[in-house]
Amino acid sequence: MATITTEYGKLSSNKTRTVYLRIRSGKTEKRINTQVKVLESEISPRTKKIKDFSKARQIEMMRLDWETKINQLGIEALGVKVDAQDITSAISKKEEETDFFAFAKNWLAHTSIKGKKNYQCMLNTFSSFLGKENLLFSDFTYTLLKEFENHLSKKPRAQSLYLGELRHLFREAMLEFNTEEKTIIKSDPFIRYKVPKQVMKKGVRALTLEELMKVYHYQGKPGSRSQLARDTFILSFCLMGMNSVDLFSATNYKNGFIKYNRTKTKDRRNDEAYIEVKVHPFIKPLMKKYAGTKTVFNFCSRYNDYEGFNKNLNIGLKTIGKAVGISDLEFYQARHTFATLSRNLMKFSKGDVDEALNHVGSFEVADIYIAKDFSIINDNNFKLIKRVFKKELA
Repeated sequence: MATITTEYGKLSSNKTRTVYLRIRSGKTEKRINTQVKVLESEISPRTKKIKDFSKARQIEMMRLDWETKINQLGIEALGVKVDAQDITSAISKKEEETDFFAFAKNWLAHTSIKGKKNYQCMLNTFSSFLGKENLLFSDFTYTLLKEFENHLSKKPRAQSLYLGELRHLFREAMLEFNTEEKTIIKSDPFIRYKVPKQVMKKGVRALTLEELMKVYHYQGKPGSRSQLARDTFILSFCLMGMNSVDLFSATNYKNGFIKYNRTKTKDRRNDEAYIEVKVHPFIKPLMKKYAGTKTVFNFCSRYNDYEGFNKNLNIGLKTIGKAVGISDLEFYQARHTFATLSRNLMKFSKGDVDEALNHVGSFEVADIYIAKDFSIINDNNFKLIKRVFKKELA
């Protein structure tokens, strides 16, 4: 039977002793540091008990807690004498084991990160793959991750996205649980395991100039979803590939400029992904047609949220694509088309195209020295619009 008693460490130079719990099992014993220190004057010379009530109570509570944990292990049922070291190791391991799904659920409840729905979808898929909704961090292995990767082999985008999100959650947990004094999550399988990159064929999503003009000349029923999709596609192209979420939420339109922070990257960039886009006179009729009150455009008064807006745009674009002979037409192709025609038709530098797309680019050092001037990319954009819509502007 395991027993627990208290004892004092050696007298230190500052006249204190550390209090230990001594666990005995058979002929073995193990000392547990309570981190409680008592002055020599606080120990009764006759009974050797702590005279300070709060410290005495603290130690007794610890002793009772360890006694409960030992009883929960059920070592008496084994019918053999268990080593004291094994007892303390088993309890420590049980205390330190943390469930990934419990952490993930709590993390999602408190994080402000965009894409919460993607994380929840990943967790649902991961849980379905495991056949359960609990997994200790110590059970995360390279083999398990490879098996999950293979499970998603027919969904390459999900492979990259979901395993990247798993890595992010795992390392968020390491930051929360591991300290300089204590390591709860002892190994990181993502050091060895590499998240697969999403393979994308460059340029294939961009429309040709002829295809872009087919979309431009499409005339749907006034007020229809397809007509809204056509108008918004042209707006995005002429506003340097502005994303649908930013068209939906932009609030600053003054003196001919739309000024906004790109939603997708503003939280992870020092400049908060700020950009100023000059509105070309060519699209001012569309600006007026969809003018909002509190926002630049009135899309938020038509749809409850961005997801609904974007979904309906893509449904409308499918109708357009079917009518003009462009398969799988999607809203994001407006951005790809702007980038491709800027480079291949207008011969603008890749650096200027990158800046127009509001990417970080590859000139981080130069950006420290060069003051931001949006006139260059806006001048380029005006030249592109003049070239693409030359007949309409004539």
